[in-house]
Amino acid sequence: MRKAFLILFICVLSTLIFAQTKTELKSSELQKPISEYILKNFTGYTIVKVFKVDDKGIITYDVCVSRDKNHEKLFFDKDGKFVRKQSCTNECCQDSLKK
Repeated sequence: MRKAFLILFICVLSTLIFAQTKTELKSSELQKPISEYILKNFTGYTIVKVFKVDDKGIITYDVCVSRDKNHEKLFFDKDGKFVRKQSCTNECCQDSLKK
């Protein structure tokens, strides 16, 4: 009985420690600095998906944008400052939901 309780406790604890939540947002819910950055630097691109990621209290935003056959995943910090971009396939935004 004690072993089962200990195993259950460890499983719950590890889930809490490694928890990451990814919430899909509407593009209209983006912070103003993020929207302005995309308008300025990715003219002609369409916002495909937006995610707010909470990784153990660290908030970031992942934005998938697309134009023709160009697909980019943009990463922003909690204040809406651009961090980096990643070129990806059309499925990159779908994969984001699985992580």
